[in-house]
Amino acid sequence: MFIRQTAPWPIPPDARQQLQIKYGYRQVKYTWQQAGWHYEARWHERTPAAKLITWSSWRLDRVRPGMGYGPHAQPRLAETRVGDRWLPLRRVRFAAARYNHGHATISDIRLLRAAHPAPIDKKFPGK
Repeated sequence: MFIRQTAPWPIPPDARQQLQIKYGYRQVKYTWQQAGWHYEARWHERTPAAKLITWSSWRLDRVRPGMGYGPHAQPRLAETRVGDRWLPLRRVRFAAARYNHGHATISDIRLLRAAHPAPIDKKFPGK
């Protein structure tokens, strides 16, 4: 089974794949665009210094670029998939910062774990 097939959500067949060798682990990144959003799905092996996410995991982020000035101006939106919903990326990063500084709540820890799901054993339906 290919790494793409272990994702907890569908990754389009035309998504660009990039293998990266990091410090002590491998990461595979998929990027694509859909409906005005830029998506990035990342899988990586257990990272050597990890304290909370101690398994190979996935993460799915999306960004809708902002539009500067004028009547149709809109801010940039960055979101992370957490369970079955999209949350602002800043919320996940804030929880990570609280964890790293020893101030995380149980909710912060649950949020971080839900944002990094483990690979699935079966192909995602429709893959």
